Amino acid sequence: MKKLILAALLALSTTACFKDSDINVDPNRSTSVDPALLFSGASTQFSLLRVAELTWPVALMNQMWASGGRWGLSQSQYDQTRIRSAWGRTYTDVLKNLNVAVEIAQNTQPVNKNAVAQCKILMAFAYAQTSLLWGDIPFTEAATGKVDFPKFDKQQDVLNGTIALLDEAIGMIDLNAKGIIAPNDLYYGGDMAKWRKLANSLKMRILFSMVDSDPSKGAVIGQLISGGNMISSSADAMLYKYYNQPGRQNPRFSFTAIFRGGVQSDWYCSKPVYDLLVSLKDPRIPYFYQPGTDAAANEFIALGPVEVYTTKSALVNMNLLKADLPEVSFSYSEQLLFEAEAIARGFAPGGFEAATTKMRAGVRESMLALGVTAAQTDAYVAGLPTLTATNYKTVLAQQQYLDLFMRPIEGWVQHRRSGAIGQEIPAMTTPTGAPVAGLIRRLLYRSEEVNSNPNTPSGLTLDTPQWFDK
Repeated sequence: MKKLILAALLALSTTACFKDSDINVDPNRSTSVDPALLFSGASTQFSLLRVAELTWPVALMNQMWASGGRWGLSQSQYDQTRIRSAWGRTYTDVLKNLNVAVEIAQNTQPVNKNAVAQCKILMAFAYAQTSLLWGDIPFTEAATGKVDFPKFDKQQDVLNGTIALLDEAIGMIDLNAKGIIAPNDLYYGGDMAKWRKLANSLKMRILFSMVDSDPSKGAVIGQLISGGNMISSSADAMLYKYYNQPGRQNPRFSFTAIFRGGVQSDWYCSKPVYDLLVSLKDPRIPYFYQPGTDAAANEFIALGPVEVYTTKSALVNMNLLKADLPEVSFSYSEQLLFEAEAIARGFAPGGFEAATTKMRAGVRESMLALGVTAAQTDAYVAGLPTLTATNYKTVLAQQQYLDLFMRPIEGWVQHRRSGAIGQEIPAMTTPTGAPVAGLIRRLLYRSEEVNSNPNTPSGLTLDTPQWFDK
């Protein structure tokens, strides 16, 4: 069903790379492509993958949402068909088009360095995301059209490579020159100061995913924070905007509108998240969820991973599935909470008092962005505990996880890195009937890749930890 909506509503024309040929060439048609068009197409496809194709399975697998037995996918199951196209589309519709855009921009005189930088920043984002979903992936030989069987680079090398890409991009940015501008820069409209901030913030996010396996990254995080020039307000957030117009709506809304008549009846309140909210006396419950059709007012009945829904089961709030809700790729609240973690872990100066201040600012930003009232927000934030050496890991991990409720890809990374295997925050158990003994820790490579590329890693199971996952 999801494939139908993606095909009918979301598919955009994409540019492929073919070897030079004189066959079927229209002499009256331009053979060159504007890098800006390739960039906007790649941006659109990347957002659609994040907000639709990858949302459903990842949100259910990591128990952020519950299915209630609807839609043929419960949290204890793993359905390869629902994520297999995401692998191919990431490489063909996103990374290949960005690679072509970079080549064209670099071979055009004068070289548009800002355009190259924008493409490389988005490439780094896409490669890092793909690796944190699958593990080892094609990187150095990928998306060029020149290698039939690209090698799979180790995750550590991929993540280090994305940091190098970001450093290259930052070094190329010229604030006094134009790059890709509106309408083709769908994130920042050509504001290169914001692109530079994003690059530094993305670099920090990637470093945080690595630091538990490579402690040397802590010093690099500290250097980034001391240098500043990262996302510093909600105006700097990386957003892909959707609109309440046919063909431009958030695909989460489109699914509900087309297949459910606009009635939210697929995505339910998951018990691990709900129990965490209750334990913290968190006011976000009615903002995250809505009562079931036969539930009492303000009655929220959560579901475990294999429980079947009833008409009283609470659902993900329809306000979070609105037609014009933007796809958030990097938020100001995420930035503040990362900074709080960096200070609490000693990567940056300030001590626990400064870390607490950053955490409270991050939680406040997160709640206000969700629509929680200022009075509720201020009361809750004032009651948050002061961070200490004994509590900071738990308190910060709880707030970071809740901040990412509608961003399951980042939420899954956060959960896996929040503690040693079996000690993640919030605590989760393997559902009855799960295909593996542990929690799911990676996506599996699609069968087409396994069958066609002899370099594809083998012998991995869903609960095999990735390199970063310590």
